[in-house]
Amino acid sequence: MKPLLRAAALALGLGLGGCASLAPQPSAPGEDAGARAAWLAHRDALSGISAFTLDGRAANSLGVKADLHWQQYADGHFEVRIAGPLGSGATALSGTAQRVLIRSAQGEELSDDPEAWLQAHAGWSLPLRGLRWWALGLPAPDAPAQTQLDAQGRLAILQQQGWTLSYNEYTEVDGLALPRRLEASNTQLRVKLLIDRWQDVLKSAPADGH
Repeated sequence: MKPLLRAAALALGLGLGGCASLAPQPSAPGEDAGARAAWLAHRDALSGISAFTLDGRAANSLGVKADLHWQQYADGHFEVRIAGPLGSGATALSGTAQRVLIRSAQGEELSDDPEAWLQAHAGWSLPLRGLRWWALGLPAPDAPAQTQLDAQGRLAILQQQGWTLSYNEYTEVDGLALPRRLEASNTQLRVKLLIDRWQDVLKSAPADGH
């Protein structure tokens, strides 16, 4: 499989997942009560994000390096573009968690089972529907997770679905602390992501309209 297509397979996961309620996470032993309270407020603010655009750079332990553009829409649709140096080998992905259209130099392919597509094309799989949340600095909803917080009540380390994520740097966007540098690893793969720019961050209105 071509290296950039491996990167596109990873990017496929980033766009998946929609809004959902976040299950409370248990406190870690010895966790500071102030950091825990700050985390709960931070988590609630981030969980309301329904749309965003990010531009960044990704590199993994397979030797793949690529530029990433990811646009998430409030209705659950996403568009992801990933390209090598100077725009080479660009691959575009668009769709929802249920169906994804992949466009590359090899043509177009429609998949209604994105996780199976990833396994077939990259030789490994990811919990695709969780990656949208991980990029925001949140555990995926409705899945057990272990968390460690920093002094500001943000995720420092997240362990979920066989992956360990380290959040090494945050940036402030519209009053929200969003990840800038993070690393995800499991027994087979390590991925580093540098997010250069967040924009068009949209928070859903509460159900009662207030």
